[in-house]
Amino acid sequence: MLSERWLRGQPAQARAALRRRHADEATLAAFEAWLALDTERRAVATQFDTLAAELKQLGVAHDKRQRDLRAESQALRRTLDDLTERMRTLALTLPNAPDARAPDGADASANRLVRSWGAPPSFDFAPQPHHVLGARLGILDLPRATKLAGPRFPLLLGEGARLARALAAFMLDAHRAEGYVEVAPPDLLLATTLTGSGHLPRHAGDLFALPGDGLYLSPTAEAQLVALRAGETLDADTLPLAYTAYTQAYRREAGSAGAHTHGLLRQRQFGKVELVRVVTPAMADDALASLVASAEALLQQLGLPYRVVELCAGELPFSAQRTFDLEVWLAGEKRYIEISSVSDCGAFQARRLGLRYRPRPGAQAIYPHTLNGSALPIGRTLAALLEHGQRADGSVTLPTVLAAYGAPTTLAPANL
Repeated sequence: MLSERWLRGQPAQARAALRRRHADEATLAAFEAWLALDTERRAVATQFDTLAAELKQLGVAHDKRQRDLRAESQALRRTLDDLTERMRTLALTLPNAPDARAPDGADASANRLVRSWGAPPSFDFAPQPHHVLGARLGILDLPRATKLAGPRFPLLLGEGARLARALAAFMLDAHRAEGYVEVAPPDLLLATTLTGSGHLPRHAGDLFALPGDGLYLSPTAEAQLVALRAGETLDADTLPLAYTAYTQAYRREAGSAGAHTHGLLRQRQFGKVELVRVVTPAMADDALASLVASAEALLQQLGLPYRVVELCAGELPFSAQRTFDLEVWLAGEKRYIEISSVSDCGAFQARRLGLRYRPRPGAQAIYPHTLNGSALPIGRTLAALLEHGQRADGSVTLPTVLAAYGAPTTLAPANL
């Protein structure tokens, strides 16, 4: 959530930030409605304070004037509470303000290439996409997944399931070695948790809900990890906090038809290892660089060519003020796809979560920065490994680094 003081005191800057994000008309209108309600609320608050002062002067008398003032004061309090709630509802729909360093632009064409690693492989045969390879190898069965749950759900079999398990363990061990605390959180979450992370109300249509229980299936472990300390006031010496978790993520993916939905690329359920850091503002830039480096290190150990791009303001996720995406090369499709997104959310999520820290004992509590990154989604990583390691005879060679986790080093069709 954006600072009320900033929205009220710098409305021109707030409008410029929303326009820089290429916010839609509904969002721009919500901000103007917030400003109007804020003006009304301040006027009512002034009346309330005036009545409170008059009541105080009257002391303990019980005359008609005092009774009338009390009734009027109670009515004003109800009006204040209603205005405050309406303002909060509107504020929750406003996205984070872009960092000044984020490139200008409305879409992916304005994203900035930062660096690349590894060369896309060349083949002396026509490379196949991962869903074709997976079916031939007998490790991916999407038709039976559809029979069980409908379209866009995964089903890994045999060595495919073994490879997915090895990838998760490999990633978690790497992050534990970097100092992250491993967490095994629940998959079902309260609306307050998802409101704190910024997924509600903005992305309600993309979430799987269980209305009878008042719960939602988690769309990403970012939500659980960033909310672990919600409502708390931390001591400065507890920061930075660093959490990692492997969970299933559930997303309706409404409206994404045609957006590279085949195979394991855009599923409604997928495993993912997530990283979250909670830091002081002074630590944020280093923490962001560290998160990017963690995801890069995994891709390099797996031998997968990738590039790092900084997202332009119009492409930023709702809660983010600055974001770097890692895009891995898919050899079978001859294109890069996003495999990790790393964001600095500033104080945006902490303010929604009521998470604060004291810079020093006795000091006023302030909001920390929260940062998150996927490192990495299992399905897309597996897809890249299959396409990168394919051979002319239909077999696939896998990174030896995964052998220690029980993964095979070679996959071959049954008829080889």
